[in-house]
Amino acid sequence: MTVLFTQHWDVEPGKQNAYSDFVMTQYNPTLERLGIHLVGGYYVAVGMGPRIIAVGLTKDLQQLDHALSTDEYQDVTNRLMGYVTKYHSKILAPTGRVPMGDYKIQTGIWKFNQYWNIIPGMEEEYTRFVVEDHLPTMERLGVPVVAGWRVVVGTGPYIVSESSARSIVDIARAIDTDDFRRVVRKLKTTYVTDYHSRILAPTGRIDIPYFMQEMMKGF
Repeated sequence: MTVLFTQHWDVEPGKQNAYSDFVMTQYNPTLERLGIHLVGGYYVAVGMGPRIIAVGLTKDLQQLDHALSTDEYQDVTNRLMGYVTKYHSKILAPTGRVPMGDYKIQTGIWKFNQYWNIIPGMEEEYTRFVVEDHLPTMERLGVPVVAGWRVVVGTGPYIVSESSARSIVDIARAIDTDDFRRVVRKLKTTYVTDYHSRILAPTGRIDIPYFMQEMMKGF
């Protein structure tokens, strides 16, 4: 079972340059070496903080547990704490309601993530609504849901609907429609609680090195 490991933090004021150098040259390479494959780095452009979200992927919980248990991970994370505040992390697994295929890094992509808890006893009706209405609507609006996650370790809300777009303009255009307002109103009034959303901008610390690596393969 593929699992997502997300880390959330704010950068200490006055430490931005040192932080960027540490993340690019030490922290990210260490996670990759330990088997936590980095698939995204985002800045929360609109929505609740902390402002930085680092996203890693492992093939299963056992692989993630092994990586997190190493002295190397503990050491590099302790060093990260010298640059950041408000740190917390989560482990997420696919809900099974969204066809995900091969989940991998998306270069230059913005995210529109929606978060909620399912009302107890409404799981079957909720699943039908997601499959028959929510997913097709988001696809039609140009911000398709590329993954659905449930938080298995960490704080809620416990469901994450992850949509992708090429720009913040595409996201703004989609959410400023009657169709989007209709589907979210139905979601919030019938099936879920604790709803909120975020717009995430790519930081470039993950996707740009990946893009350059892929480009150099042709030389």
